[in-house]
This record gives sequence, C-alpha cells and structure tokens, in this order.
Amino acid sequence: MTAITRAQMETLMNLQQIEIQRMEIQKTLDKVAEKIAGFDKELHDFAKSISKEKTLLDDSKARYRDLEEQVHVNTALIAKIEEKRRSVKTNKEYQSLIKEEEQLRTRKTQIEDEMLECMSEMEGLSEKIKSQEEEFRQVDDQVTSDKEAVAKEASESESRINDLSREVASVEAELTPELLQAFARVKKMSNDGKALAPVRNSICLGCHMNIPPQMYNELQRFDSLKLCPFCNRILYWDNS
Repeated sequence: MTAITRAQMETLMNLQQIEIQRMEIQKTLDKVAEKIAGFDKELHDFAKSISKEKTLLDDSKARYRDLEEQVHVNTALIAKIEEKRRSVKTNKEYQSLIKEEEQLRTRKTQIEDEMLECMSEMEGLSEKIKSQEEEFRQVDDQVTSDKEAVAKEASESESRINDLSREVASVEAELTPELLQAFARVKKMSNDGKALAPVRNSICLGCHMNIPPQMYNELQRFDSLKLCPFCNRILYWDNS
C-alpha cells in the first residue's frame, strides 16, 4: 500500500476541496448555454404567437375585401334590375324582377352584416397584436438583461475556475506522483468525482458502510493509503 503522511493526507483533502469547488462552478458554466437557449425559445415562442395573430388578421382583411367586392357586384346587379324594371311590359316579368331584387337586397344585407363582424374581428386582432408587440418589447428587454447577467456570471465563473486550476497545480506540486496517480485513479472511478471519504466512528461517510476494525485503527496512524472495501474511496480519519 502506498505510504502517506498526515501532511500529505491533508494536502489531498485540500486538493479535493478545491476540485469540488471547481466542479460546482463548472456545473454553472455548463448551464449557461441551456439558460440562453431558454431565453431565445421564450422570445421565439412569443414572436411565433404574434405571427399567428397577424396571419389571422391578414385572413380577416382578405375576407373583408372579398365581401366588399361582393357588395359592389350585388349593388350593380340591383341597379341593372331597377333599370330593367322600368321597361318591362308584363306584370309577370315585373313581379319576377321584384323577387330577384329582393333576393339580391337580402343577400346584400347578409354580406354587410358579415362585413361588420369582420371589421369587429379585425379591430380585436389589431388591438391584441398591438398589446402583444408591446409585451414582446418588454420581454425582449428583460431577456437581453438576463442574458447579460448570465454572461457576466459565466465570465466570473471562468475567472474563478482559472484561479482554482492554478491552486490545483500548486497543491499537486506538493504531492508525489504516486499519490497523485492514486488520487486521480480513485476519483475517476467515483460516481460523484470525490476520491476521498472521511471515516467517523468506523463508518465510511462516502458509502455509509462499516469498515473493518483493524483498518479503522490503522487509519488513525496516517501511515499508509487505505481504500474503502465497499466504495473504493481513499479513507481518512475524521476525529471531529
């Protein structure tokens, strides 16, 4: 088993604490792209909603123009019938024209009612779009502010990681290559990235299993590297 002194174990403990800080900060950095993507999606969904309302408004305007054209055609037909009615010679023809004119006028009234409904719909959509666009501008401003805050946080995190990386290099220089290799090997196998685990009252606090009594006694001497027989972490005695 690799030999180790109390001072070396404390150095390993310090190294692990620095690396834990670095891992936590890296998690923050890893979420930066996700956060920004979330902000962009919020804006995209909002813009998509406005675009949908604008499409509905365009459809209503097209329908209104079509109805308007129908009214013009209908009005022209009524005018022709009125003119034709002046020159008819039989009562039968006259009554037929009257009936046709009534049908055209009824249809014209229906179309005009549809136009009023269409106008009301367009006004409602226009007001809704106006309100949404104002809200979009506010959301856009907020998203821009949030992005700047995230970018600032990321910059600060990157700076802190660089500082911690220099600390890691400084601490590693105090350890032997053999101890560093053992530390790196155990850390790689650990599911939480922690190579060391304290032992208190014969219990490994990494996996919460009882270690053998002899190993517990040997840990208190700080003379050699001991691995937990259950989670394989490097053990150290915690006498607190």
